[in-house]
Amino acid sequence: MKRIRNDLILIAVLLTVAVLIWVWIYFSSPKENMRVYIYYKDELLETAELKPREISYELEEGTVTIVVEDDGVLMKESSCPDHICVHQGKIKRSGQTITCLPNRIYIVLKGDVDISS
Repeated sequence: MKRIRNDLILIAVLLTVAVLIWVWIYFSSPKENMRVYIYYKDELLETAELKPREISYELEEGTVTIVVEDDGVLMKESSCPDHICVHQGKIKRSGQTITCLPNRIYIVLKGDVDISS
């Protein structure tokens, strides 16, 4: 009986720590000065602010359409066969990425933090 109780206490502590880490990561990512970085074959194609617009690229491997919104970015269309990048949905936090391997393009959302002010 005592072993089961100790196991339950350990599980509760581990779950609490995991939730606290998740909350800290979620709320510590910068929300201001977010920028979208679009790469093709490891070369930076474009950097954009989070302002509503649609960007399309005709690449050697196919066509992609990226939608930038006020609160994030998503891959609207892609000529790749599996459309995993499209089904991933909108990324909203700094450090998140969308990758389309067949088209060799990836999108990174980064928060620019100015520590001088």
